[in-house]
Amino acid sequence: MDEKSGESLSYPPWVQALSGQKICILTFGCTYNEGDSDRLKHILTRAGSLLVEDPQDADAVILNTCIVIEKTERKMIRLLKDLEGKEIWVTGCLPTARAAILNEFPAVRILSPDSIHAVDLDHNVAPSGPVAVVQIGSGCLGHCTYCITRHARGRIKSNPIEEIISQIRAAVQGGAVEIRLTGQDLSAYGYDWGTPSLHTLLLAIGEIKGTFFVRLGMMNPATLLPIIHEVADALDNDHIFSFVHLPVQSGSDQVLKRMGREYNLPTYLMLVDALKKKNPDISIATDVITGFVAESEDEFKETCELLVALQPDALNVTRYSYRPGSTAPRVGELPDRIKKDRSRELIRIGYAILKTKKVALVGRTEEVVITEKLREGTVMGRTRSYTGIVIAEDLLVGSLHMVEFTGERTQYLTGRVIRSLY
Repeated sequence: MDEKSGESLSYPPWVQALSGQKICILTFGCTYNEGDSDRLKHILTRAGSLLVEDPQDADAVILNTCIVIEKTERKMIRLLKDLEGKEIWVTGCLPTARAAILNEFPAVRILSPDSIHAVDLDHNVAPSGPVAVVQIGSGCLGHCTYCITRHARGRIKSNPIEEIISQIRAAVQGGAVEIRLTGQDLSAYGYDWGTPSLHTLLLAIGEIKGTFFVRLGMMNPATLLPIIHEVADALDNDHIFSFVHLPVQSGSDQVLKRMGREYNLPTYLMLVDALKKKNPDISIATDVITGFVAESEDEFKETCELLVALQPDALNVTRYSYRPGSTAPRVGELPDRIKKDRSRELIRIGYAILKTKKVALVGRTEEVVITEKLREGTVMGRTRSYTGIVIAEDLLVGSLHMVEFTGERTQYLTGRVIRSLY
């Protein structure tokens, strides 16, 4: 029985098993996992379950797992041990890509991500909140030798445009101001239909009425290349943050080749140039993996030089760790001390770039949309290029203001309202 509508619904066995219980959902990893957990909350609440935050208060715990690197995988295993004695359900990437681990936990029940998506949702009803995650599809087209996620999520499976638009409309009606569009590779959207379609989706989003802004998730340079000019044009839209997450992973063409990344550095730089020509104030976020198999000192220096040239607006640094099931060779693995030293150097370079960029913005005035209340009397706002602004005022989520940037904290700016727009 649907608790809200009173209608009789036919739920699959896993929903029936959790229906009416107190459920704690613990989520780790990427924004896509957050989207799966949001979907779980929607399904289970509709089925009469009560969501709780503390695992100790729950009848059952759902662990939405990430195993992208070895350190995170170890964390998942520790949690499974800590939660022994509870009814545990495991979803996310662990049960599909590293199922053998669960042999140590015979009482654990597996909930495949596909099972979550097999349950139909009423897209006219969305959880209220200022930030919403909308999934455009799962999987990718890549053959990255270091990656285990592709074994968990498979090939690209794009969701219909109409379904995505419906979810965005519902989220906006539920109070969402920031929509986080997510997938393992956004620019691969539509490739499974034979027609790359990210730009078509973005144009359709631009037609939706309301005050909201879309932040695009991660894209692969290899799949963005055929549609770069169409996407650059589609980003010139009042509903879309001028922000792109485009991982480069290495500044060395030889390392990129060993990684199976299917593009080279000149191609990556051409993509960035095309985005900036159409959208001069665009923010570029990137990722790098350091210490990949057989990475030489010269290859590492090429990555350092790339970051200095690129001047990214956000940087995520990951130390390479071998993942069982990936195709990267074990021969040539670097000692942990070298990986740590190189990681620290890249973080130092990235920190210096971010600080310099933020200092240069202090004193400027820009339009800012309020996206979140952080605590009583303090809010988070975003510029069109997705720069975070913390304002010590009680402002309405969704309101627009001209804000003077008064200080920097490397990862965000502080500001004060000059005048309210609406």
